[in-house]
Amino acid sequence: MTADDYAAKLIPFIQDNLMPKELGITVDETTPLLELGILDSLKTAILMNYIRNELGVAIPPEKLSTGNFKSPGCIIAVIHELAASNNG
Repeated sequence: MTADDYAAKLIPFIQDNLMPKELGITVDETTPLLELGILDSLKTAILMNYIRNELGVAIPPEKLSTGNFKSPGCIIAVIHELAASNNG
């Protein structure tokens, strides 16, 4: 899958399952998930399960940094990098 393919799946998941409706924010690749307080430990676990089960990429503990999870675009970059290294 390309980075765009991952984005097409990940961004709607975040919008529908992690983003509080009352914030009225439309998620895109630049949405500051940590700055807005969207990703807490439970929501990060939900996101990790989705990435592993639906996108087929397991994110190792050493990749769990604030820099890698600050926005959907950062998360997509990590997923794409890991998928490419697993397939290459």
